[in-house]
Amino acid sequence: SDFAPTKRRARPRCNTGTGRGDTAGMVVDSALWSRWIPSVPTDGTDSFTLRNARVPICVTRGASEELETDRDGLCLVDIEIREGRIYAIVPAGKPRASNFRQVDVDGGMCWPTFSDIHCHIDKGHTCERTRNESGSLAGADDSCAKDEAHWDREDVRRRMEFSLKSAYAHGTSAIRTHIMSGPKQGAIAWPVFYELRGKWKGKVELQGVSLNILSFFRDEVAAKELADNVKSHGGILGAAVSCTDRGGYADDEYTTCGDDMPALLDVVFRLASERGLDLDFHVDENGNEASKGLLHISEAAMRNGFKGRIVCGHCCSLAAQSPAELARIVAVAKRAGVVVVSLPIVNQWLQNRDELGVRTPIRRGVTTLKELDDAGVPVCLASDNTRDQFYGYGDLDMLEIFRESCRIGHLDRPISRWPLAVTARPAEIMGLHAHSGLVSVGGPADLVVFRGRHYSELLSRPQLDRLVLRDGKPLTEDVPDYRELDDLGAVEGKRERRSSVTIDAGGERGSGGA
Repeated sequence: SDFAPTKRRARPRCNTGTGRGDTAGMVVDSALWSRWIPSVPTDGTDSFTLRNARVPICVTRGASEELETDRDGLCLVDIEIREGRIYAIVPAGKPRASNFRQVDVDGGMCWPTFSDIHCHIDKGHTCERTRNESGSLAGADDSCAKDEAHWDREDVRRRMEFSLKSAYAHGTSAIRTHIMSGPKQGAIAWPVFYELRGKWKGKVELQGVSLNILSFFRDEVAAKELADNVKSHGGILGAAVSCTDRGGYADDEYTTCGDDMPALLDVVFRLASERGLDLDFHVDENGNEASKGLLHISEAAMRNGFKGRIVCGHCCSLAAQSPAELARIVAVAKRAGVVVVSLPIVNQWLQNRDELGVRTPIRRGVTTLKELDDAGVPVCLASDNTRDQFYGYGDLDMLEIFRESCRIGHLDRPISRWPLAVTARPAEIMGLHAHSGLVSVGGPADLVVFRGRHYSELLSRPQLDRLVLRDGKPLTEDVPDYRELDDLGAVEGKRERRSSVTIDAGGERGSGGA
């Protein structure tokens, strides 16, 4: 972090004697941000001015027309906050009559809170008890199926809530999670999702997507039951399409389904249309030139006249297409109104991996971010998996996702509009309120203030001393301790280890992708 205290690296609960988290008679370390911006009110005050904050202009709305931007699209501003809402965004130092407390952040960056549009919090924090020994996509499907032996309501609830606590502390205000929706896991995870969505409302807006392989939709009775269940839980319908290591080839009978793919996609689109559901696909999570699920989904959307939102996650195989074929697929996706979500960290970890651990990967495994963006296809960045079989690391910190995406995808030249990919753009696609993901006049002061002043500082250190404001009040919650979950790994899995290619068409095992 920019400022590392001697006692702890994690952000301790703030206490100046009057703020939230105060415990009478106890001495509590100050939060890390209080070391460099001690003037932030912790007495419940939600009216003050953030002075000398550096904000990406692309995430501002209603700001003064006098703002000047630098070569990275950043502007130095004062942000006036009244009763927890943003009242004005003006050039820094502009004289302004105000009796509010002045909080000088000394040029530190100020962003809106994050929206994480593609996660798997039902699977999170299982990597130690059921390890993906090869680190491959097939190994992830296999070990994920094996982990089902550990699942019960309490197990899933505690792991999902652990993830929400982590994301919230890092400055995320909205999450869309894909949910394993086979018979056992779906029966456990969907009710837990529904419970936590209500519990966390106003802190983290939670959305859920069903996750089943495409071949599951051969059974239209089961598919209708799934769609009805998704509708009853206020969810989004999903499917994994051309999303295994063999995606696009005839022997992938689970997510490619040969010549049946168009008809099965028609089933998915019809079920969603009849129930007014949006769609969110896992697609083309491989490096195969033959894998063109995005093209098939886009064509199905237009063929069915679909009116809802369509999100396609991963789309890694676009990087394997010829320039002409890439341009053709991207053009069809744009006409269909598809949104692409890239998961750079997870895809780089999974894709092109040698299961024997001998060969160094030579492909990045990441979709064509710049080409999609240049063509006008909306692109978002998201966390994907966290400490599970598909990615053994991560903490649902969207700054980490943005930082590593910039490095992996060379998004830093130019960087000016890429902050939208983790803030306002996913918030809009998720259908959140008009001010979500924005530093917006009239909107809530839901902000993340970093000590880093420029991208060279922001993206060089983890910024553990960030200040998160919700409705103008500093967040005092710390990230949870991993030891809270230690007892969940105590039970030995009793199911026989199964290969991902043994998944049946009913979708009892595997997800066909992260």
